[in-house]
Amino acid sequence: MDLGLTGKVALVTGATAGIGYAISEKLVAEGCNLIICGRNADRLKQAYQSLVNSSAKIITCLADVQKATDSEKLVQEALNQFGKIDILVNNSEGAKFSSVAVEKLSDGDWETVFEGKLMGYIRMTNLVLPTMKNQQWGRIVNIIGTSGKEPSPRLIKSGVANAALINFTKSVATQVAKWNVLVNCVNPGIIDTPRHREYLEVFAQKEDRNIDAIAAGIDNTIPIGRRGFSDEVANLVAFLSSECASYITGVTIPVDGGLSTAAF
Repeated sequence: MDLGLTGKVALVTGATAGIGYAISEKLVAEGCNLIICGRNADRLKQAYQSLVNSSAKIITCLADVQKATDSEKLVQEALNQFGKIDILVNNSEGAKFSSVAVEKLSDGDWETVFEGKLMGYIRMTNLVLPTMKNQQWGRIVNIIGTSGKEPSPRLIKSGVANAALINFTKSVATQVAKWNVLVNCVNPGIIDTPRHREYLEVFAQKEDRNIDAIAAGIDNTIPIGRRGFSDEVANLVAFLSSECASYITGVTIPVDGGLSTAAF
């Protein structure tokens, strides 16, 4: 299926590894020009070298979208280079897994996660909306996570922030639909990424258990019988970014092998 993305300009945050990188790779393959950002210069360079494509223009910007000044710099760089932004993919890590009891979380713990992923997505959305409204076309895809709908004790901080982002996405989608700007959420479940593998290693060490046994136990909780892959998330993001999804806005779509359905 031709998604009709050739020549579109996409901005992807958190693009140096895992889901963000896979999304960038897919959008370039579909013909998008791309601006990618990340917080680590070496990883950003490596991502660029892997993505570089003669038929697409790719630029990088070292930026931490948890900081307002970096977000502004990133969007301005995209506009300077391309003159427009058609697609924004908000993708960044949430809070790390934690077994700390809720009453032991400080105001600072909550402020960190809210100022990070939540405000980062909100800022980036606000910064790209003027150009998208002006051109009467835009796609915003927020990579959120299943904890926004399926609470987990180990993900309470990111779960609360993710729930707020789902609400934000729906509200914004309603406000901007008349300008043909469509805003949706993608909720990845358990995806085989570097971050997930890091979690398995930490958990295995903490529990003094075999990492393969832990991974197999996790796979057994998923109806489809395995963890997902980053490109399976990327395929959905590319579809939602295209004209093929021209009548879809304000929705939250899980990519989790049926895990969220099995929770009921």
